[in-house]
Amino acid sequence: MAASRIASSRRLCCKYRYIFYIAFVILCIQFILYNFNIKDTEIPSGDKPKDDTLEKPEDRDIVEEPLGEEKEEAVIVDHDRDDSHPTEVLTSEESHNLSGEDPRHKMGFLQDFIPPCTIESAQALSAIKRAKTKECKQEIADTACGIQEGGLYPGSLPNTCHLKGNHSKGHYYGCYVDNPDDRDFSHQKTFPTENWSQLCIDYCIQTGFRYAGLQYGRECWCGNSFGKHGTEGASCNQACPAKTSEMCGGYLTSSVYSTGIQERLSNGPGDLHFEEDIQPKVRVMFVLTLSGRQVRQVRRLLKAIYHRDHFYLLHVDMRQEYLYRELLPLEDVLPNVHLVRKRFATIWGGANLLDAHLHIMKEALNSYKKWDYYVNLSESDYPIKRLDALISYLTKYKGYVFIKSHGRNTALFLRKQGLDQTFLQCDHHLWRLGPRTLPTGIQMDGGSDWVGLPRQFCEFVTTSEDKLLTGLKKLYKYTLLPVESFFHTLLHNSHYCDKWMENNLHVTNWDRKRGCKCQHKNVVDWCGCSPNDFLSKDLDRILSIESKPVFFGRKFEPSVNQDIINSMDVNLFGSEMRDVTALTDYWQNEYHYLDSGARVDDTYLSFYLSFMRLTAARLVADTATQCQVVPEKLLQVHIFQRSDRNQGLLVMFEAITRGGAKVVLESHVMMRQYYSVIDPPGPAGRLINIEVGTDYDLKESIFRNYGLFLGPYSDLVLKHTWGPGEPLMVSIAWIDPAKVIAASYDVNITSEGQIKPFKPLLKQPLRPGVWTSKLMYRWQVFAEVKFLVLPLTVFRGKTLDPSKAILHHNGPIGYYAKQDFSEFEEVLKVTNIGEARAAADENGQKHGRVLEEWTDELCQKFWSIQEVCQIGEITEECSPIKKCEETSWSSMSPDPKSTITGVNLETGLIR
Repeated sequence: MAASRIASSRRLCCKYRYIFYIAFVILCIQFILYNFNIKDTEIPSGDKPKDDTLEKPEDRDIVEEPLGEEKEEAVIVDHDRDDSHPTEVLTSEESHNLSGEDPRHKMGFLQDFIPPCTIESAQALSAIKRAKTKECKQEIADTACGIQEGGLYPGSLPNTCHLKGNHSKGHYYGCYVDNPDDRDFSHQKTFPTENWSQLCIDYCIQTGFRYAGLQYGRECWCGNSFGKHGTEGASCNQACPAKTSEMCGGYLTSSVYSTGIQERLSNGPGDLHFEEDIQPKVRVMFVLTLSGRQVRQVRRLLKAIYHRDHFYLLHVDMRQEYLYRELLPLEDVLPNVHLVRKRFATIWGGANLLDAHLHIMKEALNSYKKWDYYVNLSESDYPIKRLDALISYLTKYKGYVFIKSHGRNTALFLRKQGLDQTFLQCDHHLWRLGPRTLPTGIQMDGGSDWVGLPRQFCEFVTTSEDKLLTGLKKLYKYTLLPVESFFHTLLHNSHYCDKWMENNLHVTNWDRKRGCKCQHKNVVDWCGCSPNDFLSKDLDRILSIESKPVFFGRKFEPSVNQDIINSMDVNLFGSEMRDVTALTDYWQNEYHYLDSGARVDDTYLSFYLSFMRLTAARLVADTATQCQVVPEKLLQVHIFQRSDRNQGLLVMFEAITRGGAKVVLESHVMMRQYYSVIDPPGPAGRLINIEVGTDYDLKESIFRNYGLFLGPYSDLVLKHTWGPGEPLMVSIAWIDPAKVIAASYDVNITSEGQIKPFKPLLKQPLRPGVWTSKLMYRWQVFAEVKFLVLPLTVFRGKTLDPSKAILHHNGPIGYYAKQDFSEFEEVLKVTNIGEARAAADENGQKHGRVLEEWTDELCQKFWSIQEVCQIGEITEECSPIKKCEETSWSSMSPDPKSTITGVNLETGLIR
């Protein structure tokens, strides 16, 4: 991405072309002299030049790469695998340390505590520097020192699987010929200085192979068969680097050993053919690990999978007060539904998710005696087959462990998954502390974290003092995505190894091009992938797997596409879905006044408070109501969608009438769009839409900031949608309310149809008011979008201090970008500059009531109050207003698809 060359390229090239020629000649001479001298110049150790282009960790929250322009990480993945595929990303500081700088020189910043040792890991030092709290810094330091001193991890673990190979570990088969065009073994790793038979055997065990072959001294080969080229002419004559008394094969010859294990063999995924009605049926403990605010979808999921014969434990992330509070009343309605009281912060990839599962298993075993299977789900799962099909399937294969493996090269999986790295969770972040050596003696494995575990296996996991189990718990305490590997590794190395059914009971919607854009960097020092949401267009694909033994799909997200969920209900429950009220409507809570633990974004809160004031003004102006109220307290905010289209926001608040009565009102506000295309020339006519927002989800191509609320500290993103056609380059210019051209960048548009995000690098705070983003092609403006950056009326949740208003509302110090773009004013047709800047200066001084009036004036340009209703008994002063329960849009209106009233005594269901 580069600054726009439109207009400036013509002027600069004409005015300064002779200067360019001279400068170019001088640079060429310097380059020749440098290359001549560098051959005879040695850089002394410790004086190596630093790469000033490397991003500093402390600058990351200020300068970010534009979305959609980044270089993709090379991730090798298996398309049948049903969960995340992390990819390593080094910070610039870590890259610099790995290149040779002594990390102990960086200990100077550890001022608020004393680490128990001199920390040598560059990654650990970087983590300490970035951690927010002293407690987290101390925990990172203690862990890093524990690794250096040894003892944090077990060196080896026992493999108690009774399935063994033809010979014991270390059995020597002899010297065998290899062929470079048809290799005898399937996997190879080089150990230049440490190779010998025991090391190679341990490595091949770890990656799950039956045989180890040492070749060419330093090469270790692994496979599940050998000997295809025989022994004739074989010469194993090269000594092992680590043990010269032993031969490590030779040129195209292998010294072959047994690892003592059997190739991992599953019992298959099973099938749905039931020859007889097996009795008794298994009873399932459904474990829902929940986060977010999708309470209506959680209730809908429960309705779809509920029966009184089964059990339902709900674990809500400890940071999600709203979800926990709203689900708690279910315990009074459904006797076999219980919310787990001990809650964990289950961040993406964090070790706490495994801790949560181990705790839930204990609770399930102690409190509920008559269940047979532990099946975990999330709020984004939804059934694609009826419950009785799952129960019959699990009954048929009772006692088997349902887990899906990664299905690809294990060594590659270990590296991509980060299993050879140490991670520590604290401050709601997963910190990478450096590489580690995995224990020898066991096969490592992993895959999907959606499982079906028999009760006996859960009892073994939670109560056994088995050395394998206790050692794995130590290992996975410091592991990224532990649930995606812990149960798999335990299964293959324990006495349950012959009970493997390779099936996670799920079908997952993967679109890796969109789902693997190095996600989750905000919570983990690693890159990951996430599945995409199922959409309406995927219905036929879901129905086509009717005969396969999968029972749940992920991901289904009603805020993205509720139509596909409705379609699944019609397919599963048929006539029950006829004439369901509010079937195409969806409400999701965004704010609740009781959520004391979570601070609301000041920009969002400034919008909400403005909507309250605008609602009160609308009631007074409406001659039909003339209900005069003074807003007192914001209560709730919901997003509202109908037929998968955004219908704005619902703002519920408490107010006082002129007569002193307290009322609760809810208003429906909708946004106006200011987007226009101005006679696009040539290929620029491919443009379909442009929109500005924040929190852009690359995976789903939507803004997670559903209201498009923008403030002085928002990271702007322009979403531009194109149809297929001729490729072109466009320039995107950003103009603030003072008519300052903040920046202009060139962006290449390829020939295919696409939705692309573009994130400008703008210094904050942004000047509040009406901004404009303009698109240019060949020096001609052909499209623009106006958007609102709202001034803050609150800061850190409190009324904005008048003395601080000027700091937030007058734009950045200096330029928005690295240069002045005023030379583009003529091309962009920017007019009335002096007038706009005088108004911006005046607005930047406003505070108190005047600031609120300006905020409301701006909001009215972009938002409109559609309707207002009252909750509870209608007061006489506001009698013309409808009751919210009687409207079709209010968050209080009927929504039977997500309402649970009780159990049907005849069927045991709640549908």
